[in-house]
Amino acid sequence: MQQISDYLFMGSLILLVVTLLFKGLGSTGASNASGNIDLQMQQNHRSDLVKQDSIISRIYKSYFVWISIAGIVISIVISKV
Repeated sequence: MQQISDYLFMGSLILLVVTLLFKGLGSTGASNASGNIDLQMQQNHRSDLVKQDSIISRIYKSYFVWISIAGIVISIVISKV
């Protein structure tokens, strides 16, 4: 039972990391898509905040994030039993 819990935890953790990479960084890249530097960010602050909020909402609405979190919780419960 412990081995099943370990595999479920590792699989869920890998799914969570991959999902966060694709949903978060995959859509906009590691830096700003428009290449904003500090001076430009002061002018486009509202648009940068809107982009950031849309990334967070995409991650929050993703089924894979919730499946991986549920898998992690289930594996912890299984290991305690």
